Amino acid sequence: MNEKAKVQSSFGKWYDFVILILSTYVLIQFSMEIILKIPDGTQKVLNWIDFSICILFLIDWFFFFVLSTNKIEYTKSKTIDLIASIPFAQVLRPFRLLRSLRILKTLRLLRGAKGAVPLLRFLLKNPARSALTIYFSLTFVIYFYCSVGLYNFEKEVNKSISSFGDVLWMSFTTLTSVGYGDIYPVTTGGRILAAILVICGMGMFSLLTAEFASIILRYVRTEKGE
Repeated sequence: MNEKAKVQSSFGKWYDFVILILSTYVLIQFSMEIILKIPDGTQKVLNWIDFSICILFLIDWFFFFVLSTNKIEYTKSKTIDLIASIPFAQVLRPFRLLRSLRILKTLRLLRGAKGAVPLLRFLLKNPARSALTIYFSLTFVIYFYCSVGLYNFEKEVNKSISSFGDVLWMSFTTLTSVGYGDIYPVTTGGRILAAILVICGMGMFSLLTAEFASIILRYVRTEKGE
């Protein structure tokens, strides 16, 4: 590897790391804005930070759009990334009537996905990590993000939900396929996220069972000296 390639490789790693940090912040801010009651002054500061990050994400999107050889395919595969990079707080401020529309909640959910997806890619990127570490990390990211999304859709609509803790309990029973039925989603968006939790739970618990079986099998073989 020549010096130029080394510099490009080093820059790429740092660039990916910065994008990961920014994406993590976006997910944290998205969660805070939904779960907590933030004072107006603090919210204005968060909006401007969010606006700055959105501009960076938009630059990133258009930069790789210019570099892509198949721009139509790139646009199709990155459309959600583009929408999620739009600074909704600033763009929609003149149209305050839109705040009452359900579509705004979906757009906020996309903003959270902008932060969650890079985290999931990062966890799956390194095959050297143990399967259990990847499993628990993925489960936590999906569980938490879907819980925040459910709270985003269900609060002030679902009479069974009075706090974020209620949503965490509903997500847990849904993810584990227990489904007590004491709390359940009533909105379309909430039901979609609940379905995602069920599917992920079924798949991940199957993977966990297979991993434990593999560990036991390796242990038995070691004891037998195979």
